[in-house]
Amino acid sequence: MEDYNVVKTDFNEISELDELKWNHNNCYFKHLIKFIPNNVETCLDIGCGKGELSFMLSKKSKNVIAVDLADKMIEKAKVLHPNKNIQYICGNILDMKFENDSIDVIITTATAHHLPYEWLLCFAKDKLKKGGKLIILDLAKAKTLSDYIIWGSAFIPNIAMNLIKNGRLQKDDVHSKEVWEKHGEHDTYMTIDEIKLFVKKHIPTAKVKRKLFWRYSLVWEK
Repeated sequence: MEDYNVVKTDFNEISELDELKWNHNNCYFKHLIKFIPNNVETCLDIGCGKGELSFMLSKKSKNVIAVDLADKMIEKAKVLHPNKNIQYICGNILDMKFENDSIDVIITTATAHHLPYEWLLCFAKDKLKKGGKLIILDLAKAKTLSDYIIWGSAFIPNIAMNLIKNGRLQKDDVHSKEVWEKHGEHDTYMTIDEIKLFVKKHIPTAKVKRKLFWRYSLVWEK
């Protein structure tokens, strides 16, 4: 069972780290945004962090509800990525109430592994409008030969992109690496096969794909 007090403490510390132009999540944001039609009514961003994706969503949605457990993340988001149609909320999504069939897009990046996965899929089934979309970008645990080949091949592109975008060989400096490693001690990830079992049970038409930088994406239309 996830200890959300620990997660909150970790991400409050992570919120103080330097903001990088490129990382393993935001490099996919433009790709994820393409799945969202223009002028949707409501997007829910679970685990919004400092609000970079929430701001992008606000360009395609009339209303963005951006939720994060860490209060310092929400404080940063309000300063760094404000928009009049973004409602930043500090709280645990598991404790929040939404009407059924009320949301056009539920999106979450690098947060799904902190949530009960079956709960997340069932939440999307209930709360999304007909035609609404669930979009997940998250980390997974390597197990198969395909996993090791695809994610092993990311080593050189990772160095190249850090040099080009961030002006350094590695994404994190010594302090940042220590903070992320500390947080990583609390993280657990599913394999792609385990994820697909949950998907088959609850939303069998969803598309699950490995991504280069140790991530996978899930896209489902209700």
